[in-house]
Amino acid sequence: MTVLFKVLEFSPSKPRSSSGVVAPQRSIQPSPEKKSLPYTVVSLTSKRSAPLSESGSLVKKLEPEDGEEQRPDGQVNVEVGHVNQNLEMSLAQSKIVELPYSLIEAGRATLPPRGDFSDLSKLYPTTFAIDIFPPYLVFRVQAIPPKPWPLTIGGLPVQFCTQILVDPFDSRGRLGRGQQLLQDLNSQTRSDINQDLLRQVARVFQGLQINIRDIFWFGGFWQITIPDDIDIKLVPFRIASHPAYYRTISEAPELAPAALRNKPPQGVEYDDTIYATAPTALLRPGIMLSSSVRTIINNGESEDVFKTTTSGILVANQKGQLFITVATHGFEDDGLVYHPKPHNGTVIGRIVESLSGTDISIAKLNPGLRYVNETFGTHAEPNGVRMNGISAACSPHLCVYDPLTMNNPFSGSCEGVTVSYGIIIPDLESEKYVAHEWIFFENGNEPVDQSCGSPVLDAEGQVVGLFRYKAANSSLCLAVSAITLREYGYEICSGEQTFI
Repeated sequence: MTVLFKVLEFSPSKPRSSSGVVAPQRSIQPSPEKKSLPYTVVSLTSKRSAPLSESGSLVKKLEPEDGEEQRPDGQVNVEVGHVNQNLEMSLAQSKIVELPYSLIEAGRATLPPRGDFSDLSKLYPTTFAIDIFPPYLVFRVQAIPPKPWPLTIGGLPVQFCTQILVDPFDSRGRLGRGQQLLQDLNSQTRSDINQDLLRQVARVFQGLQINIRDIFWFGGFWQITIPDDIDIKLVPFRIASHPAYYRTISEAPELAPAALRNKPPQGVEYDDTIYATAPTALLRPGIMLSSSVRTIINNGESEDVFKTTTSGILVANQKGQLFITVATHGFEDDGLVYHPKPHNGTVIGRIVESLSGTDISIAKLNPGLRYVNETFGTHAEPNGVRMNGISAACSPHLCVYDPLTMNNPFSGSCEGVTVSYGIIIPDLESEKYVAHEWIFFENGNEPVDQSCGSPVLDAEGQVVGLFRYKAANSSLCLAVSAITLREYGYEICSGEQTFI
């Protein structure tokens, strides 16, 4: 029997040991979380690779609390030219697929050793081509496998398509045909594409009398949105040695993310538990919030609707006054903040300030309510995740392809990957820049709509951003960088706090 490679299977990670009071888990597990893949890692090792049990193995080790290397629970030998049902079953339940090498280097996608995709081509039986088309690893297949798919393989987000020439990226845009910009800055060798550089690029465009709406770094290329009347021949084709792609404002219109609903879609269950059961209740990020009821006319009949979003993080202003962040578009002009819904809940606070161009509002909760910047507990994190700061949300603190997590009443606990970071200019003629990130969340059967306002965390528990919306007909989600709060004089709070 000729073995092409071995598949080492790991069961879902064990809960981390508790060092304090275990955080409460959700009373209702949202249906998208129920359908998400278990925390299983399938490590693919070629027959030439060192065994996993040896020190220095190329396969990424898990991080057990006892400090010992975790050993595989099973092994599958894959033969050349044969369909292996055990391999198909392993892939169908694995959120993360590790390789004996990484497809990421310094925040950029890279080819397998010697450009050899032959091992990867055996993962899915109808694969006829594989491309690395940043930010995705693309399997071109005759039959697309059913979702959910692995979140990442070799560290890259995964996409499938059935045609050889289809661009799998969500409207990358057209390559510029003008001059080069910032030739003295070779970003081919720089991993610190930071906010200063992004703002420098934006100012160069303003100097060219081109009012761009946004610019994002995708770890290998730039994507920029320009006015419709700008000739593609006039915009730079390379910036700091990397290609620049352009979309017009009409090709990528700004979304209106507010969604009016009076009930969830059929078959979808959300966590609409009432957690404010007492005047001194302990609340946390990731509980359901709602607006006041508004009456609309639908097909000639009146209908009561309201907006549902997610609670954000606990912050304080420079005077030490406490607030929480919420999504601006999720509330009516009266500023009332309901939990969980206006019909079965109560007003827990009121919006006191909206931060222009960010979709972040600041809400003051009722006196006596307590709040802690800690997520609900999960199987993998029974203590929850304590939010310990705000990330700068750019290299070297955040790189493209870094892992992220989110826990809210609509998606439940879910994982994602950073695919780009950049700035949006709310007023095309101003120099006000608002930092944002595009994120790819795991491929479940449900969208993550209404997660608006939810904190997005990095692996260290720092708040990278606050969820804004999922782009239409796209796999990508937009978050506004939490670092924006500091520009308005707000800082994240630690520990349990009581509103007065």
